[in-house]
Amino acid sequence: MQTECSAGAYEFPASCGRRVVARFDGGRMSSDGGVILVKQADDILGLSRRFAACFRDKRHPGFVEYRVEDLVRQRIMGLALGYEDLNDHDALRHDPVMGLVSGRLSGSRANCAALAGKSTLNRLERSGQQADRYCRIIADHEALATLFVTLFMDQHERAPARIVLDVDATDDRIHGHQEGRAFHGYYGHNCYLPLYIFCGDHLLSATLRTADRDPGKEALADIRRIVEQIRSRWPRVRILVRGDSGFARDSLMTWCEDNHVDFLFGLAGNTRLYDRIASLSAEVRDEAATTGRAARGFASFDWITKDSWTRRRRVVAKAEWRHGNRYHRFIVTTLPQGMSDPRHLYEQIYCARGDMENRIKECQMDLFSDRTSSHTIRANQLRLWFSAAAYVLLTALQRLALGQTSLETATCGTIRARLLKIATRVTLSVRRIVLSMPDMFPCQHEFALAHARLRRLRQAI
Repeated sequence: MQTECSAGAYEFPASCGRRVVARFDGGRMSSDGGVILVKQADDILGLSRRFAACFRDKRHPGFVEYRVEDLVRQRIMGLALGYEDLNDHDALRHDPVMGLVSGRLSGSRANCAALAGKSTLNRLERSGQQADRYCRIIADHEALATLFVTLFMDQHERAPARIVLDVDATDDRIHGHQEGRAFHGYYGHNCYLPLYIFCGDHLLSATLRTADRDPGKEALADIRRIVEQIRSRWPRVRILVRGDSGFARDSLMTWCEDNHVDFLFGLAGNTRLYDRIASLSAEVRDEAATTGRAARGFASFDWITKDSWTRRRRVVAKAEWRHGNRYHRFIVTTLPQGMSDPRHLYEQIYCARGDMENRIKECQMDLFSDRTSSHTIRANQLRLWFSAAAYVLLTALQRLALGQTSLETATCGTIRARLLKIATRVTLSVRRIVLSMPDMFPCQHEFALAHARLRRLRQAI
């Protein structure tokens, strides 16, 4: 007869001639021991501290158990570790490693845990523009928006000669009858349309927008703000703004031209453009028919639309034929004729913007930037910024400590799975906190190297 498991025990099939029983009785243990490295990167950047400085705390000091910085760090670290739901924090508030990175191993009151629970964190995210009875911590959205650009510039020892700002919008499905709910014809469902701006793998802006507004026109405000902030510190840097055809709007291009900002945008094809490259298209089609392989050709010319543009601009055309089908593409740019030939401009400079889509996927799939399930746009924007902060923190860890390792080009999800998710036993004594990790951990070399590099950087601060 099978023996019944005791309460809290889980019986599994026997192995190696022995019973297999699992229990959650390991005591002071955590599954996230590697987060101690993330804490070192956070201290070097000052991310949680500077993020928290963008909030105004209207709570009565005598009743405050968790500082704003504690709440902000707990939320960002939770996202970095893969905990997207605030409900997870009702268990994480007792996690000894999470408490260690927050500097709180116990609550200051008898009935309080070391860290905040889901209700307290929810009130932080749902803060309005003014304090009320339930939400007394106010987020300064303007300060938060500028913080990401400041963090980007702070990670450069000197001003670069040239930077490329990639801009793109993506869909974020609506979770219900939320504020700003709108249907988007291209994506085919109700969604938000957040606008991202990256410089390489540095995230500079993540702005939540409704799907009923043109991102090409809406991008001007964010680009203007970022360019002005960058040039206030780096006045001589050359800036190139790059995006797909959705951003080839006259208002944005005119502003860039008037403010000495180069741009490189896709341009939607039309009958007049196809007629303009008819001879090139015919040559490429004949070449493809003769060789039986794909053929392409490039051309550059000045162009103006009938009524939507206010001035002539340089257009680069790619004429391509494959398997008897036409694949023509166009881009519009301020880069002059002598700077780069049309093929290089299209294939090497414009097509490189596609890598930005991988960064957006990391934000959405690894760091849950699409978990915008609050009712108000303001609360969802704050959630988007928390996700963005987790992305900035993990990519900073990679940049500062994981160069020339197997994780040098890894995604945030891979860094989490291979370096942060470490089973750890926590032992407390009067003088020490000892984290005991498995001696079979596969990434010990990466952990040791990251620790050494981060320690040197902290000592240099």
